[in-house]
Amino acid sequence: MLTKSDIKARCKNNLIAYIILLVISAALVALDQISKYLVVLYLPREAQIKVIPYLFNFTYVENRGAAWGMMADSRWIFIIVSAVAISVLAVLLLYAAKSKKFFVASLVLIFAGGIGNMIDRIANGYVVDFIQFDFFQKFPVFNVADSYVTIGGAMLIIYMLFIDRSFLSGKKKDDGKKEDDNGNETA
Repeated sequence: MLTKSDIKARCKNNLIAYIILLVISAALVALDQISKYLVVLYLPREAQIKVIPYLFNFTYVENRGAAWGMMADSRWIFIIVSAVAISVLAVLLLYAAKSKKFFVASLVLIFAGGIGNMIDRIANGYVVDFIQFDFFQKFPVFNVADSYVTIGGAMLIIYMLFIDRSFLSGKKKDDGKKEDDNGNETA
């Protein structure tokens, strides 16, 4: 069992890696925000540009809810839930900054996606969505931040199911490898 001083020492040791992860997250958020800005600037609301006919479109939608517009106009619920999730992810990233890269990458994507959409909700009261797959019937229009969260979530599930099953059992995995103080595997 980790003590409070162990956790504190690990976080202190991870500080430089954590700052690098925050810079990467900021770059991802910037990419998301720039893409949304360009859509708002150049694509009229509810307009559609067929990028690849019957496959992929740009469609400007102001989403006031979650996927498929569920819970529309529940802005403050989304902001509160996002703020809590982003805070938890920030602390987890500080603790795990030097851990297994696949795990950390999944957290960074979810973290950046959450921030990107929260910026929209706070600034506009809605999230700008614009990516649409035409070959799926009724598939929701989404954005770059949604992609980050989806890809990061899928990576996290893959990590927990196939890479480090100890998340599911609560037991430390014993595959003959040991971990150093930073969570990195050693031979």
